[in-house]
Amino acid sequence: MSLPTEERQHVEKRWFQKKITWIIGAIILIGASLAIFVSMTAGPVPEVGGRMIIEADPDTRIYVGDKLVGTTSVSFSWEELFGDERHSAIATELSDPDQTITAEILSGERATIVSRPSGMGIAGTSNVDVTQQSAYLVRRADGALDPVFALILKWSPPNQTSRSYLLPVRLRKGPAPSIIYFDSAGVAITGAWPPRFMRLFGRSPNEAKTKCSYKVMNPPPGPFAEEIESKGLWEPAAQVRKSGWIIAGTILGLLAVATGIVIYVGLKRSLK
Repeated sequence: MSLPTEERQHVEKRWFQKKITWIIGAIILIGASLAIFVSMTAGPVPEVGGRMIIEADPDTRIYVGDKLVGTTSVSFSWEELFGDERHSAIATELSDPDQTITAEILSGERATIVSRPSGMGIAGTSNVDVTQQSAYLVRRADGALDPVFALILKWSPPNQTSRSYLLPVRLRKGPAPSIIYFDSAGVAITGAWPPRFMRLFGRSPNEAKTKCSYKVMNPPPGPFAEEIESKGLWEPAAQVRKSGWIIAGTILGLLAVATGIVIYVGLKRSLK
């Protein structure tokens, strides 16, 4: 006795033509993709979490030292700023917390400071202090004016000796050479101390988030206003900050495309 034609075709349907097989395969591929992505981007949960945000007017070019790190607003984790096994430090460690900030440190050899900061803002938690002032106005060796904000960071993670760092920040806006001068608009910091079991979910037991804001100063400092208006300010050659997230995101995108292809082929075969 033979089976009806339709039933026999159903029985003989191969495993790779079944829709459920392709769905399971797609789920496995998505899981593997996420696992690869997490392994590339995740690391040990730091003892102190959070970040520093530097924010200025829209379209302001933000430099740390001579490197362009973004426009309008940028942020750095504490690991990026102070360095760890996965990051080279962006900030420069000072040999002495009271070390004098010189023109050479900020703008190279034969530079001179023509105007020092006035006023000071300090914000901190038990783990990090940030001191923000108005800009040092420096005349470089080539005669160009170069305003630099010298952020002083005191880093005090649990069970470690406190250390001090310098983060030199340059802000430029408009066509180069920029004639727009900036001043400090204040610094704010918030802290949080989640329960330690939250480390299981990727949160640090100590958190600190700092925001340093800047505003346009119009007119620029009186003695130099005319020179800034006619000659503009020195600006580094743009060197864009690279991020491992770009690489990881590209890989994840390629894996997502591969997953889509697998699902499409599987559904197409199952409908035949």
